[in-house]
Amino acid sequence: MSLAGVFMGLIQGVVFVLVGIFFIWLAKTADDWRTRDFDDDVHIDNGNLAVGLRRGGLYLGVALGLSGALGGGSSGFFLDLVHLILDGLIIIGFLFLSRFINDFIMLGHVSNDAECIREFSLPDGRKVTGNTAVGLVEASMYIATGFILKGSLSGGGGTFLQALASALLFFILGQAALLLFGLLYELITPFNVRDEIKKNNPAAGIGLGGILVALGIILMSSISGPFTGWANDLMGFLIYTAYGIVMLLIFRSLIDRILLPTTNLAVEIKEDQNTAALVVVESAIVAVALIIAFSV
Repeated sequence: MSLAGVFMGLIQGVVFVLVGIFFIWLAKTADDWRTRDFDDDVHIDNGNLAVGLRRGGLYLGVALGLSGALGGGSSGFFLDLVHLILDGLIIIGFLFLSRFINDFIMLGHVSNDAECIREFSLPDGRKVTGNTAVGLVEASMYIATGFILKGSLSGGGGTFLQALASALLFFILGQAALLLFGLLYELITPFNVRDEIKKNNPAAGIGLGGILVALGIILMSSISGPFTGWANDLMGFLIYTAYGIVMLLIFRSLIDRILLPTTNLAVEIKEDQNTAALVVVESAIVAVALIIAFSV
């Protein structure tokens, strides 16, 4: 590549970065409007970790989706820019739809907005504002959805309209997979996960959130790649989804035994609320998901 070509690529890259920053700002503006009953910026300035986490997850979800839109072959700078703008609008719409699904289905009887500004009393008598566990789960849903969008918007093959239809289809299937996995996680856990999250148990939030992100990474891998036909892509997604869920459940049990030899996750979450242990275990789960994703 010539030196002029290098500089042109750098300039185009700056334009794409500015477009990405614009969509992060647009997501912030839309969420500010959605939560106009309270000021998110004030809560963040006051150290409300729950609000900070959900906002951080939203921004990462936008960036992950856009990274998929930027992947694949180029159709020329102008067309790439137009497609990126259209994809950015779709990504933001899907992320807010994911938040709705998380609020009303994944966490069920928990109201995310109310929990993230609720005041809690700590065992030592101090008071804090915001349910960190809820913030963690919502952030994780944004990130997992971002990975799914990254996979569905990347690759080549097919027309632009086919790519958009594929993104819609796999977004719906991806959300269904996340909900199913959340249900399975609830069923195999010897305590009520949602109750622990509503009690502001951050270890419970890390436990659920971490495994959702891990599944999102595997789903991204199953969707990524060129369009090869609806039947092939759909069958591949279903097979890899089932495979990923089984592998994550197996390896989560194995990691529990290896990394926590003198205790178990149920004790660390419900009784000890040990966030350090959960960070270690869920980081290992995400690491396993990355290995699974790039091995299939």
